[in-house]
Amino acid sequence: MNYSPFINLYLRDQKSEQEIISKLEFITGLKIDSFNFPNKDNVLHISYIEFTQGFKTEISIYWPTNLNNIINGYYIAQELSCALNVPILFDASLFDCNAVSIDGDDIWFLTNNRNLKQVSVKILDDGIDILS
Repeated sequence: MNYSPFINLYLRDQKSEQEIISKLEFITGLKIDSFNFPNKDNVLHISYIEFTQGFKTEISIYWPTNLNNIINGYYIAQELSCALNVPILFDASLFDCNAVSIDGDDIWFLTNNRNLKQVSVKILDDGIDILS
């Protein structure tokens, strides 16, 4: 399967890859696989990374281009935040792939149980975090 579109989500807390896959399958109604959890019937694929600083888990969700009009990254971020009870950080590319601030930086948002606010981020040695 040829995957090209994707979204990156950063979870405040460390969550297991298996739990994330289970929640995403429930939210999307689609089969998901990853390197550690192969599934020959998959429609979506995730990559999973753990960090030692800031937001502890990054997942990237990939899908085939024929699902571009069906996959809603913003909805997935909000619902996954609720399902895992964890704040999730993402950039504005979930809304607009060309979204940047006036100074050319990416625009970032934090969702926490369906509450959404714009935030500023800092890149760490091993992770990403929001500026306080």
